Amino acid sequence: MSRGYVIYAIDEPYTSMANTLKKSIEYHTDIESYDNITILSNKFPDGDATYGKKHKIHNFWQIYWATPYDETIVVDADMLFLHDYSYWWDYLSKFDLLFPDTIINYKQETVQHKQYDKVFIENDIRPAYEKMFYFKKSLLAQEFFTILEQVIKNFNKFSNIKGWKNLLNHDWISYPPSHMATSYIFPICIKMLGIEDVIYDKNDIFKYIDMKLTCLNTKIDSPTWDKNLDYWGDYKEFYIENFKQYYPLHYRNAKIYTS
Repeated sequence: MSRGYVIYAIDEPYTSMANTLKKSIEYHTDIESYDNITILSNKFPDGDATYGKKHKIHNFWQIYWATPYDETIVVDADMLFLHDYSYWWDYLSKFDLLFPDTIINYKQETVQHKQYDKVFIENDIRPAYEKMFYFKKSLLAQEFFTILEQVIKNFNKFSNIKGWKNLLNHDWISYPPSHMATSYIFPICIKMLGIEDVIYDKNDIFKYIDMKLTCLNTKIDSPTWDKNLDYWGDYKEFYIENFKQYYPLHYRNAKIYTS
C-alpha cells in the first residue's frame, strides 16, 4: 500500500506555502523510505475548474482520483510540520476516512466546537476540522468525495436556505453557507452521509494546531495573530509565546511561510 501527503494549492501565495510545507515534511520525515509528497496545483483528472474563481476549492473533490497513493493524508497549504508524525500511518490505516475529533491552539488547549463555528453548532452541525484529514481508496471515501463533487458543482444553486434544505432533504439547517469554503461544505457532506459517528478520531491521536483567532483564548486586535503574538524559529523548531509547538501548525493567513 503506497502512502503519501497531498497538498492542495492553487495560485499564489498557496503554492509558496505548499513548497514550505513540503520542505517541513521532508525535514522531519525519511521520505525516500517511507513517504511521498504531491502538490496538486493545476493537473486534475477532470480539468481545472478554478480559473476566474475567487474561492479556489472547485477542484477539491478531485483529490480522491488525483492522489497517486493508496493511503493519503491531505494537508492544507498553510500548514507546517514540526515533528516526525510517521507513527500516524499504521494507526490511520485502520480507517477508510478520518478527521481529527479535536484540535488544539498554540497553548495546547483543546478548541471547543463552538469556538470554531458557533453558528454551525447552533444548527447541530459540528466542525469537520478538515485542514488535515486521511483517507484510503475505499467505498466510504469515494462516497464522500462524490457528495463533495455534487455540493461544489451545485453550490451557486443553493445560495439561500430553501435551496440548501431542498439539497439536503432535511430541515436541520437554518443557516446557509455564505461562501464556498471547506469549513462550510465538509461538515454538510458528512452530515448528508450520516457518517459523523465513524469518521472522527475518538482516540484523539490525529490532530493539529489551529491559529483561527476565535480559538486562541487570547485577545487579538489585528486580522492576523502574528501581529500580536511573539513567535520565533522555523519548521525545525517553532515557538509561539514561549510555547513550543509539536503538532502540525495551521498558521492561516500569517506570513510566516516566508521566514
